[in-house]
Amino acid sequence: MNQPQLLAGLTRYVAEEILEGDAEDLLPTTPLLELGILNSLETARMMTFVEKQYGITVPADAMRVENLSTLSAIADMVYACAQTRQA
Repeated sequence: MNQPQLLAGLTRYVAEEILEGDAEDLLPTTPLLELGILNSLETARMMTFVEKQYGITVPADAMRVENLSTLSAIADMVYACAQTRQA
């Protein structure tokens, strides 16, 4: 898994599962928390998807606002967790 693939997978997930296909304006820099796209329930659902899809566990201490603010930040966090697991 590389970061572009990870970002594409997360973007697809948010577009289909959270925004129900209405994601024309969804960019890697879209402020997900600020716009209310992600809330606590949707964040939990997305982390379950990440853990199943990529076979990693995202530690609770990584679930900070700055790591969940955009798709790009989430992809960076998940990628870092995956790299830690492989080390």
